Amino acid sequence: MKTLYILDGSSFIYRSFFALPKLSTKDGFPTNAIYGFLRMLFALIKREKPEYLVVVFDAPAKTKREQIFAEYKKQRPKAPDPLKVQIPVIKEFLKVMGIPILEVPGYEADDIIAYLVKKFTEKGFKVKVYSPDKDLLQLVSDRVAVINSMNEEVFTKEKVVKKFGVEPQKIPDLLALMGDKVDNVPGIKGVGQKTAVEIIKKFGSVEEILKNWEKFKRLYPNAEKEELELSYKLVKLYTDLELPISEEDLKIKNTDMKALKEMLKKYEMKSLLKEVDKVFTQRTQKSLF
Repeated sequence: MKTLYILDGSSFIYRSFFALPKLSTKDGFPTNAIYGFLRMLFALIKREKPEYLVVVFDAPAKTKREQIFAEYKKQRPKAPDPLKVQIPVIKEFLKVMGIPILEVPGYEADDIIAYLVKKFTEKGFKVKVYSPDKDLLQLVSDRVAVINSMNEEVFTKEKVVKKFGVEPQKIPDLLALMGDKVDNVPGIKGVGQKTAVEIIKKFGSVEEILKNWEKFKRLYPNAEKEELELSYKLVKLYTDLELPISEEDLKIKNTDMKALKEMLKKYEMKSLLKEVDKVFTQRTQKSLF
């Protein structure tokens, strides 16, 4: 069975930048995000030998959620300049490696990933999504696993239930009730994960809560209907894209080994330079879940 590997590029670049110590070339160009991203990518390719692989990025444009709620993610600090300058370099690395890149103005990487998962599971693919973003756990199914490469945690349906107390399809309900301070999702005041799980067991879903609001309000007097409705809209993933993408578009193309080695030398990635020949020789797909 064919397997599509999807990388949440924006999340991994951001986390690599803050997780690793400050690294730079002799000329002072910052390289910690580049190094962390490539180290993760090389390990994945070496281990999994993917045939179909795409890296998805957030596009620099107002998103659908920001149109719904102007304060969405407003609390997040802006990306520092030493991070910003590394992003084009990472994309250039992907280009010479022959790895497809996808970004769509107005949509977050999460939504593009959800679209790809829906489209290609319907075509019979298994999908592995590499991301530390818990919002993507709603995509987990018998055909879809979400892997956090930062700690190698693999989320199957059973793992999601064990860790969060609900089935993957109920993750949006859970997150809407809990809220998220990082993304400025309001949620219900005073409701944490344990209480949210109890509410879902009692009512079934956010949609059922909204249908039975008076009953819910008596049990949770601090709840505000508009805030719950808003929260649910913010945590759901949107797949209403129309992207003319075929499976052929998501295949890793021929790697320009000469250009790749020159780039690794330029950015002084000596340890990766030693691995590059082993990583990019005779990729054959295999499935580990």
